[in-house]
Amino acid sequence: MTETMRQFLDFLTVAEFAQAVLLIFILFVMDKNRKANIFFAGFLIILSSNFFLFYLFKSDIKCASFIFGLLALPGISVTGVFIYLYVLFMTGMIDRIKLKHCLHFIVYSFSLFFFIVTVYNLKGDYKDSATFRQSMFILISIGFINSISYIIYTIAILKKYYNKIENYYSDLEKISLRWLLRISSLSFFILAFWCITFWFSHLGIIPRSPVSIAGNLIMLIITIFITAYHLINQPEIFRKNIEMNQTIEDSEDSSASEKYARQSIDENMQDEYLAKVSSFMIEKKPYLEESITIKDLAEEINIPPHHLSIVINNRLNKNFYTFINEYRIKEAVSILDDPENSDASIIAIAFRSGFNSKSTFNSVFKKITGLTPSEYRSRETSESILAS
Repeated sequence: MTETMRQFLDFLTVAEFAQAVLLIFILFVMDKNRKANIFFAGFLIILSSNFFLFYLFKSDIKCASFIFGLLALPGISVTGVFIYLYVLFMTGMIDRIKLKHCLHFIVYSFSLFFFIVTVYNLKGDYKDSATFRQSMFILISIGFINSISYIIYTIAILKKYYNKIENYYSDLEKISLRWLLRISSLSFFILAFWCITFWFSHLGIIPRSPVSIAGNLIMLIITIFITAYHLINQPEIFRKNIEMNQTIEDSEDSSASEKYARQSIDENMQDEYLAKVSSFMIEKKPYLEESITIKDLAEEINIPPHHLSIVINNRLNKNFYTFINEYRIKEAVSILDDPENSDASIIAIAFRSGFNSKSTFNSVFKKITGLTPSEYRSRETSESILAS
């Protein structure tokens, strides 16, 4: 390794550790989602400490190396657990830690015990010890496998969460947590790439390369940047988000589960419910309320929420989000087609149609019509000119 490359790696290592510490400080001073932020802070400090540990180890700072090693090396097994628990808090699936959640830290407890025993038996003489390297290979490998498994499961949970909210909410802008799915995916790639290069270099399949270390550091720095941006701008998770999960879980776990509901609603009743909701949508235009949920609509037309969801899913082959926003787009098109609204701005039309942001309005409008609102208006104007 050239001296320039060594200095570049040292710079990246110190930079990402400083970034992580700064973000952790921001997490702890934020008033929003404090319980969840503890777990994300744990994820950041352990992941960044592993890279900083190499810097300390190379510099032969034994005391600091041991302290960071005690935190970082066994901690690899718990990084995925921290992301998992963070996601559970952010999606409202849990609102406090219970005794059963301690089971997720079993692998970490064994890893920590294994690390302490190994270091104690070597009496501090571990820098050039083949036994230490082999022990750490086993320890880190178990940690990687455990964390990667948790992150894969977490990604599946986030996708399931997104499907749930599409069947409950009509506006997903502040609660979709798509950024968290990206962060989880980036974390998976960081750990997977690090794991593969670690195994291959240890087994002698590939040489130890500073390029792979630099790649991991750069991915971690990018992850920290993206996380910082979204955490600072993220909305607080409202109680209604927890309410959504409780409502869905209750309907899934109770005697009125979806399977039972499908059996209990015959085709005539589904037709009756569909006619009722269609008539209500046309007459009362509830879709103009930007924060309407399936529970709100169900209460207004006196239909059980899970029955209404089944009717929309089965009869219309749509989720609630699509169902409501198609009505909103029809409203927007009617406004755009009206010559009296030729001077109305796109954002004003979005608000009048039930949307609460221009970006969501544009994306949904294009998805349904194939054109942006501006393109649609320009086409209508051109057709009017040609007709005259």
